[in-house]
Amino acid sequence: MRLFFLKNLWVIFLLCFSLSGIAQDDLDLNKFIQPIDSSQIFITNDYYTWCNSAIKGKDGKYHLFYARWPHGKRALDDDSMNYIFDGFKGWLKYSEIAYAVSDHLYGPYKHVKTIIKGNGDSTRWDRYTMHNPQIRQFKGKYYLYYISNAFDPNYTLKNAQPDWLHWLKYNCTQKIGVLVANSIQELVDGHFKRIETPLMEVDNTRTFEVTTNPSVCEGPDGKYYMIFKSRKPNVGNMTHWIATSNKPDEPFQIQGEVFTSAEMACEDPCLWYDKKRKRFYAVVKYFSRAQKLVTQFGALALITSKDGLHWDAASHPLVSMRKLTFKSGKTIELANLERPFVVTDKKGQAIALFAAAAQQAPNKGEGTNTFAVSISLKK
Repeated sequence: MRLFFLKNLWVIFLLCFSLSGIAQDDLDLNKFIQPIDSSQIFITNDYYTWCNSAIKGKDGKYHLFYARWPHGKRALDDDSMNYIFDGFKGWLKYSEIAYAVSDHLYGPYKHVKTIIKGNGDSTRWDRYTMHNPQIRQFKGKYYLYYISNAFDPNYTLKNAQPDWLHWLKYNCTQKIGVLVANSIQELVDGHFKRIETPLMEVDNTRTFEVTTNPSVCEGPDGKYYMIFKSRKPNVGNMTHWIATSNKPDEPFQIQGEVFTSAEMACEDPCLWYDKKRKRFYAVVKYFSRAQKLVTQFGALALITSKDGLHWDAASHPLVSMRKLTFKSGKTIELANLERPFVVTDKKGQAIALFAAAAQQAPNKGEGTNTFAVSISLKK
């Protein structure tokens, strides 16, 4: 009997040891979200603030890269239909990537300068807007991913209204690029390498019209994984794809479509690999009325994958409803909480959540109060 017990104890030990190497999906970001104070709100006068991501530099400071563009109406000097870019819609032509710095991860951040903006050069693919910045560090170098666009005078869409058609002539040229620098200071000073060829553009076979919302991480196999958004033909439904590359600043090759079901409809994914749990995660803006992941349209949700290609809801899918809770106990409801960015430690453990937010929906012309928020994920 004693020998039988010892043998079975050894089997149980081996089983527990083997299970420890299996990808465990037990991450619950909602449980770690901490209340904020005013120092964690970054807002600038006269500009919309969107698409923010932060990273710790070798100088010990924290560096925020974000998209911004002016409030108000646009001049009609270079385009007689420039009024279509008034207000929040100006992101498509007038967004620039700006830079702010802080001594602390959660802020307060202070605006320093603009890093890059369009110059209208008709020979370039990144002629106009600079948007969707995401800062990453790989093997000692810094990579600032972004999207930009040009203008396609030949784009057509049957039965489209003139204003909408003109918008699409800009919109349907969006591609993904990257800036590379040896340090944050070089990036800020403009001493970066601007990769001339887009890392991703439509192939008109699987992806159409746009490639946007890039998020890049290094996988366990040493390859670099990119999630990005595209569309079906003729401004159809949005699609999301996984692509890989052997280097973070070379063109990525599509591996497959993801988030294909109506229940998994989402956008703005921020991708990372969790070394402890041995799986990919992404925080997304939930874009489905099916309410499979969470019960609020536009809330932030967590999805996961073992291989980067096959995705499903995480075991704890809720990250945050569209609201902010302050240390004072006050809670404010938000019209927008999107463009999430997750800061991780060296082991891929999430330690902070950044997002773009607004109390009134600026895309509906109801406000200019857009801001970046940084949230502690204290364990």
